[in-house]
Amino acid sequence: MDCSLYFVIPIRHHATIRDWDVVQRNLSQTLASISAQTTANWECRLVASHGSVLPPLPPRCVARFIDLPAPVLPDRRTDPEAYFDEIRRDKGLRIHEGVRDVPPEAFVMPVDYDDFVSNRLAEFVLRNRAAAGWYFPQGYLHSGGRWVYLTHRLHKTCGTSHMIRRGVLGAFKTPEGTPDIPAIKRRLGSHLFNLPDLAKTRNALAPLPFPGAVYRIGDPQSAIGTGAGIFATMTPPAHLLHHPINGLRRVARYRPLTAKIRQEFSLL
Repeated sequence: MDCSLYFVIPIRHHATIRDWDVVQRNLSQTLASISAQTTANWECRLVASHGSVLPPLPPRCVARFIDLPAPVLPDRRTDPEAYFDEIRRDKGLRIHEGVRDVPPEAFVMPVDYDDFVSNRLAEFVLRNRAAAGWYFPQGYLHSGGRWVYLTHRLHKTCGTSHMIRRGVLGAFKTPEGTPDIPAIKRRLGSHLFNLPDLAKTRNALAPLPFPGAVYRIGDPQSAIGTGAGIFATMTPPAHLLHHPINGLRRVARYRPLTAKIRQEFSLL
């Protein structure tokens, strides 16, 4: 079967990670989630720096190693804009390595190395290949345990939240033939800009009509450093006290982690 969906996992430089064993464990779970697709029209590409030790890769998952040095990150507290700009540059260049030779008619989906994806994505792409792509408003937040939080803003908070036709993303080359770093940072290094940018064109993204991913929070090894769990993040006591109506709306979005959700996202 022809490959119509490429999952691309950018993996941070190992020198910037405090506990690589945690990264490998989370990555193995992410790969199991991707590998559970109900159709075979997909490939997963992992992009890591030379020297990074990866877990065993399932079938249809391949690794690409690049000579990209560890980013030197400014202090996030004193210069957050410079900090996130460097994050976008590093992530964008890694994703670019994974998508540079994807056919223009195929779709690409960046996946953070600690998230989970629906097993319906490849089949959905197979049935809708004329589309420009999709963003994921619906998804779940999970930090372990028996509960998930249903969000309708996943595409604003999680990098695992878009599938876009490769030809729509552009060439990422300057007229001189060198990598277009500003475009790479904007379109590949961030999940925030493609939706509004493409909304102005004939290639506007459509909302995925079902929850597409589970955003793992509470992992201090992530680039954003989400160390708190879903309850402390989404319904902290201070928020419930000062914004009771909004707080109750948030409480109503908790869902039990059912067998159906576990199976669809490989949350085992």
